[in-house]
Formats: sequence, C-alpha cells, structure tokens
Amino acid sequence: MREEKIKRILEIIPGFLSWFIIFSLIILFILKPLSAIVVIIVYLLYWVARLLYSSILLLMAHYRMQSKKNNDWLSMCKDANSDLKFEDIIHVVLYTIYKEPENLIIDSLNFLKDTDYPADKIIVVLAGEERAQGAYDKLKAISDKFKQHFLDIIITINPKNIPGEITAKGANATYAAKQVKVYLGEKGYDFKNIIISCFDADTCPDEKYFSCLTYNFLVNQKRYHTSFQPLPIYSNNIYTAPAFARVIETGSTFWQFIEGMRYEKFITFSSHSMSFKTLIEVDYWPVDLISDDSLIFWKCFLKFNGDYKTYPLDIPVYMDIAVGKNLLDTIKVQYKQKRRWAWGVENFIFLAQHFLKKNEIPFTVKFRKLYQILDGHVNWATWAIVISFITPLILFLGKIVLKNSLALFNLSYINSVVFHSLSFILLLCIIISWEFMPPRPKGVSRLVYVSFLFQWLLTPFISAVLGSFPSLDAQTRLMLGRYLSFTPTPKTR
Repeated sequence: MREEKIKRILEIIPGFLSWFIIFSLIILFILKPLSAIVVIIVYLLYWVARLLYSSILLLMAHYRMQSKKNNDWLSMCKDANSDLKFEDIIHVVLYTIYKEPENLIIDSLNFLKDTDYPADKIIVVLAGEERAQGAYDKLKAISDKFKQHFLDIIITINPKNIPGEITAKGANATYAAKQVKVYLGEKGYDFKNIIISCFDADTCPDEKYFSCLTYNFLVNQKRYHTSFQPLPIYSNNIYTAPAFARVIETGSTFWQFIEGMRYEKFITFSSHSMSFKTLIEVDYWPVDLISDDSLIFWKCFLKFNGDYKTYPLDIPVYMDIAVGKNLLDTIKVQYKQKRRWAWGVENFIFLAQHFLKKNEIPFTVKFRKLYQILDGHVNWATWAIVISFITPLILFLGKIVLKNSLALFNLSYINSVVFHSLSFILLLCIIISWEFMPPRPKGVSRLVYVSFLFQWLLTPFISAVLGSFPSLDAQTRLMLGRYLSFTPTPKTR
C-alpha cells in the first residue's frame, strides 16, 4: 500500500510542475504584471544561453561525425587491439514487426544485406505478433527471399494475452530475445561474443554501421557495461512526407546529435545495440512499460549500480517519417508518436522507485539522474508554450497595462534575441540536413527542394503544437492516473 502511494506521488510530480510553471506565469501577471515580466525575462535569458549551448554542441557533433565518416571501420575491426577476436563476433539483428507492409521490411533487409560487414556473421530475427493476422506467413515469405544472404533468419511470433505483459514493442522484443537465447545455446555460441541490435521494422542501417559498432565493441574495455546508440535519421520517405512532418523528425535527429555530445545524460533511444550477455543479465526489455528503448538503459544502470553508459556511434541508421493517410491523419499520427515518446517520463517513476531500495548508488548520483529526467520532460512540456504563447500574450497585454514600461521594453528585446537564437539554430539545421538527403526519386520534381527550405518557417508553430502539447498531454494523463496504452506508429511507403 505504501509503495502504491509513493508511486502515485511520483506520477503527479512532473505534470504538477509543468502546469504550475504555465499557470503561475499567467496568475502572476494578473496579480503583479511587473514581477511576471521580470520572471519571464530571466526565463528567456536562460533559454538564450541554452540555445547557444545547443548550437555549439550541434556543430561539435557534426564535426565529429564528418571526421569519422571515411573511416575504414572493417579494417579497423580486424586490426583492433582487443581481448576478443573479430572473427568470433556474431550480430543478432532483431526487427520488431507488427502490421508493417512487406515491402518496408524487404527494404530494411536489403539495406542490411548491403552493409560491408560479413553476412555470414549476421543472424536476423523477424519478431512478429500473434495479434497481427497472418504474421507468420508474411514473415516466412520474407525469410525465404533472404535466407541465403545471412547466417540464419529466425522467425518468432509473440503470443497475445501473456499475463503481466502489455501489447508493446518491449514485450515482443523480449519474447524474441528469449527464443534467440535458446537458439544460440543450442548452437554453442558464447554470449560474450554476441551483439544484439533491436531495430524498428523500418530501420535501414548505414553500410558501415555494423563494422563501426563491432570496432567500438571490441576496443571498449567496459563493453558489457555499455549500450551503443546510432544516429537516427528520418529520411526513408522524406520526399513524400508533408513538410511539417519533415521538420519534426529532422528536429528529432538533431536533438540526438546534441544529446550524443552530453555523455552524462545520453541514454538509448529507438534502435540501439548492446551485448547479448548484458541483455540476459538484466532480464531483457521491460514487458509491462511503454518506453522500452530508454528503460533498458535504466535497467542496466540499476543492475550495475550506476556503472553503465551509452556510447554514441557516429554512423546513422535511416528510418521513416511517421505519416498518415492524409494531412490531418499525419498530424494525428505525429501527435500520438510524440505523446508516446513523452510517456518516457515514466522513467522518472521507475527510477525513483528503485532508487529508494538501492543503497549501493550514491545519493548525489541518484539526485542528478532524477533531476536530469525531470528537467528534460518539464522543459519539453513548457518551453515552447511559454515562448510561443505566454510571452506574446504578456507583451500584448503589457502594452495596455504597463504601457511604456522599461521592463516591457526589455522583455520585447530579450524575446527577439530568443527568436534570433532559434533562427541561428534553424540555419545550422538547414545546412546540416542537406547532407542527409537521399537521392531524389524519379517522378519527384526539383521544386520539392523549395519546400525543403520553406518548411522551416513552420518551426515555431510545430514546437508548441506537436512539441510541448503532446508532452504536456502525457504528463497530465500520468498525473490523473489515465495511463497511456502503447500505440504503434503506422509505417507506410
């Protein structure tokens, strides 16, 4: 009973803080307009500093990636100074599949087939769901097409209605990984030499991804206490996706760029790789929570008493931009996807509950990690709303209430500095994003590049409507105990 009460208190905290920030600024302006303006000026100055800091990290991340893109990772693997042998390393590539179309999965496997890594060292796992009608037959047909290209292809079908599981990616991946463990044990493989990559069905690895991953695994002295995170680039269907969806997903890519430069805060996201030995030790991905890709990091962090890191790989994997049947449906799909990502705030509750029982981790480390999660999610839910809606509203009303106040003038000036800082970041994003652009398909007009330039004008609106609002929605649901169910993102080509 006591644990349930603690859990409910923890679930209320993020949403309460976000709504408190929003309403306190509005109420303070009603009661004390001048004080509210001073508070917002301080808040905006904080965001100017944060945006400039992010710009520097983005430039550094881009430079780091550019400096390594021509590396011959495969040769480096063979010459690596390691206690493991390159020849013994086996990759298990696990694709979690629900209702994705056959051609999408085939595209992903074609990319995997064309990597520079020896195909006889790659085992593919097609992890389907029993709740998707005809799942096995579809995956068997795909397997037959690619069987000769890899060491082996394993098909698993996650049964529905397993007690204690929710219908989510983590449950499917865990069921598949357990079947793989049996398979590898029967074949006599050493789990220490197995690297598992958990991919979405649309994940297309760069041709150097597995050689880069293998090299970093071989030379990392703490390889069993490390996850490896590629850079997710949402570009598979970039020429057909609506402009606003392109902006959102490109923003997600650049956020991962920036996060990859902050080693202390960096955790796994979406498609990622790790030692299979470690995955077994931590009892796989969570089967009863939604944000499995980040929670697997925290499970490892707890298992090894804080001695666990995520290492950023400077090699991308290419993924689909989430789109719907039409423009309105795409907005709905994007909103639900971002709300599901924002449900990652459950990491705060998960971690806090375990920290209460975990005396081996220093209090300062516990506090710092919980603060990082809370700070990230509360800022996600509030910053765009404060900058895009509350600040303009106060500027408008302030001219009526305070007229030519010096504080109001300063607020207007600082607000313009924020938007100039945002414009600078947008310019960086425009320049860098061109490097990730796949070749233009036949039948697509060159005029599409014009829309690629003007799409960035949608950023201020998108940041609030499809940035902060989904996050605030997720936190409010959690606060009220209206728990979110896993909503798979539809993938179409």
